[in-house]
Amino acid sequence: MRIITVGQRNSGVSFHRLFNPVIYLPKEYAMMTDVLTEEELEKGYDILFINRYMAGMEVDEVVRLREKYGFKLVVDVDDYWNLDAWHILYGKYPTQKVIDHIKVADLVICSNNELAVHIDELNPNWIVIPNALPYGEDQFTDVKTESDKVRFVYAGSVTHEKDIAILKNPMKRVAADSMVKNNSTFILCGHSEDKEVVNAWGRMINDYMCGFKVNGYIRGALPVDQYMNFYNEADACLVPLVDSKFNSMKSNLKVLEAATKNAPVICSNVKPYSECKHIIRVNNQSDWFTNIKKVVKDAIYKQEMGLANGQWCRENFDLVKVNKLRRQVFESLK
Repeated sequence: MRIITVGQRNSGVSFHRLFNPVIYLPKEYAMMTDVLTEEELEKGYDILFINRYMAGMEVDEVVRLREKYGFKLVVDVDDYWNLDAWHILYGKYPTQKVIDHIKVADLVICSNNELAVHIDELNPNWIVIPNALPYGEDQFTDVKTESDKVRFVYAGSVTHEKDIAILKNPMKRVAADSMVKNNSTFILCGHSEDKEVVNAWGRMINDYMCGFKVNGYIRGALPVDQYMNFYNEADACLVPLVDSKFNSMKSNLKVLEAATKNAPVICSNVKPYSECKHIIRVNNQSDWFTNIKKVVKDAIYKQEMGLANGQWCRENFDLVKVNKLRRQVFESLK
């Protein structure tokens, strides 16, 4: 089996849905690139593996190349193509391109069942393969620095501005509670100084840090092969999520990442995270502060919830195990 994957080299989506799965996949040969050329295709490939759509190329050209070179087109779709109105990319996202590529694909891979329902309306040839991590390998090892305070990590991009805003009032309660404030640190990871998003990041920092009235700091964005260093400081993780159709079709990646460090996850009890068995569930705004305080105060509870999440994720979302299904479906296309 010869596979060519095309995606952005420093894209988290390409890393988790294309490159890393193929690296750990048994195969004859794989080429990973950000540009598709006929010169490369002439070497002969069984599968062209892309995420969402082919950047810089119209779908008709992809179909022409498939007819000429005989590969199967596998399109991975990791979230919904209709964005929430408040999403920073709303109105700029190439929705129709994603739809067009789904329609012509020989196989569509998606990350959860909610998304599969909408893919099925466009193409019946689909399969759910969840996100997974190579636990214990590369950057996904249980290495963590020590601290005398409980460190709460949030790692994400500027696209999560409205999710982070959920924490605005809970963080005010953290700042007002001397026990919680004095024994905790809040770390916001993934910050970008790009002028197009600087204002949004300013709002995110203000909401997460309560105007720096809580103890904490920010970490700048890291390359995809180093980003797990964010979690070296994670004694616990926060995952606020707006309950929306778009969010319900995302993956549970933040829970999987926390599991590498056996860190507990305090999380909005909405799909897809509500399906994770060992999150600390948040059903209303007051739950945020209540759960943060409990994790700060009860070291045994913190450890038990973290270990339970770590074990569950390793059993169900280990990349080597999940790749057995990916290999089967790839080989069935040949």
